[in-house]
Amino acid sequence: MGGIFSKKEKAPKSAPVSDQDNAILALKTQRDKMKQMVKRKENCLEKERQLAKQLLKDGKKDRALLILKKKRYQENIIDQTLKHLSKIEQMVTDLEFAEVQQRVTEGLRQGNEALKRMNQLFDIDEIDKIMEETKEAAEYQAEISNMLSGQLSNADVSDVENELEELLAAQVPVDLPEVPDHEMPEKVAEKEKEKPRREKIALEA
Repeated sequence: MGGIFSKKEKAPKSAPVSDQDNAILALKTQRDKMKQMVKRKENCLEKERQLAKQLLKDGKKDRALLILKKKRYQENIIDQTLKHLSKIEQMVTDLEFAEVQQRVTEGLRQGNEALKRMNQLFDIDEIDKIMEETKEAAEYQAEISNMLSGQLSNADVSDVENELEELLAAQVPVDLPEVPDHEMPEKVAEKEKEKPRREKIALEA
């Protein structure tokens, strides 16, 4: 019992990972990292903007200008990163679409090969021969039927049809009742009535 319940079902074998799958995975990983980087830099930009405002209030114009230059540099990096990210997104889409096309093409190829194998099982000449023989047999049967109909009267045709019905009826099995293996109740009663009479005759003798 314990062995039965402790036995683990085998997991289905996964499909082999292709180079195309690895390329898509690598691009998606790079894309996610770039998105995280852009998000971090955008958070820093807002902090630097607030810092520049505070420095201006404190009269530190030079430092505020430096912070804004740094902020602008980060914005340029974000713009370039977004452009690269857009290209990566398009490349991932193209690879996934190509993978779908490849699977569809492979499915069509397998279906075409299966159809060819099925067609090889059927010989066109053999099919034509069978159809011709079937047609000739039907024509021959119709010819014989027409010939016999011309030689027979309506009464003969009616008699033939009745005979056919009788033959069909004779083929139907008829369930007959089983013969009893004991005496009928009437026979037993008659024997009981005759028994005293036989005894009386024996006594008189």
